[in-house]
Amino acid sequence: MSERDILEKAYKEASELNSDDIPSMIKKDIDILITNIESNKSLISALTTSLLKKITTPKQDIRLHRTDFANGYSARVLDTHITSPFFKDNFPKYANKESAFLTLATREEIKWTKKDGKTLKIRNIKLKEAFLNILDQIETFKQDHEKYLVYLFFSLIKLSKSNEDLFQRTTQQGTENSSILNINTILSMLAEHFQVKKSSRLPVIAIYSIYKVLFDKFDRYKNKKLVPLQVHTSSDKHSFGDIEIYTQDGKPFEIVEIKHNIPIDEYLIFDVIKKISKIKVDRYYILTTFQNSFKNATEEKKILDMILNIKKERGVDIIANGILTTLKYYLRFIDNYDDFLKCYTADLIKDAKVSTEIKYFHIEEWNKIRDNY
Repeated sequence: MSERDILEKAYKEASELNSDDIPSMIKKDIDILITNIESNKSLISALTTSLLKKITTPKQDIRLHRTDFANGYSARVLDTHITSPFFKDNFPKYANKESAFLTLATREEIKWTKKDGKTLKIRNIKLKEAFLNILDQIETFKQDHEKYLVYLFFSLIKLSKSNEDLFQRTTQQGTENSSILNINTILSMLAEHFQVKKSSRLPVIAIYSIYKVLFDKFDRYKNKKLVPLQVHTSSDKHSFGDIEIYTQDGKPFEIVEIKHNIPIDEYLIFDVIKKISKIKVDRYYILTTFQNSFKNATEEKKILDMILNIKKERGVDIIANGILTTLKYYLRFIDNYDDFLKCYTADLIKDAKVSTEIKYFHIEEWNKIRDNY
């Protein structure tokens, strides 16, 4: 069987599995990994790659995940070519962009033994111990590695179904009183949502959603393209901001960079100048959820003077503003506010399906907010 076929076979077995048949020792550590998957999904992929290698090469010590270890192998190559594509097809929310072995927790030259693994850069001690326990049980105590893989996939399938149930409920939840919504109400809803923990992605989605609703209404964007949102944790070496609008010939036209609870200061302006030093862009927004946008009035004046000088020297409009202020302005052009709320909700779900940045509780909190208002 090919390596991909082995994973497909394990997935099929997991889909039909009665979890009562799985020993509690196997469940214990994998359950810990699954519980913490949104904070460290790379360990799940790394474990899958290790188990796959054990199946294809039973004599390989899978704790030796690098070729520079004596008798080691390249787990990163196997993960890049087999495991990551498999996860993108079957568990996209928990898939790594390229490989799980690019994270600090997995890429270092540290053997995954119980002794050496103590120095792995994993803050959650229980998570680290669970990961190392599984490998130790397989290599030292010769436990059935195939059962670990099947139960791991069983847990991922169960988690994915739970997520999908939430997404469907959220989509079906209507805004029955949308006719009485006004701009201030919507802004209050968003401000409350932005205060949820780990919420830096939420303002990005809100601004992107308002662009989607209004994009065809402004002549400014005629013959322009709104680029789909990238996963926020992906490398941004090929992008200029969080939201990008391009011309038909593929040149950047308008860029939006969004900061969460960070005041706009001169260093952010310097970063913008660096980003656009080799390109021509018409307008660059820096938007923040920080109250009043700037630290103080003196800082605001200094920044606005810098922006004016940049306009004179480079011909680029840099607009520094608050996110809620910007949304308030754009919402005035919407005939039906429910269009924006539906778009924001749909974009939250879409992002949650391919990224761990939008978490289960973000969707749940948004549902509560919509119910309350």
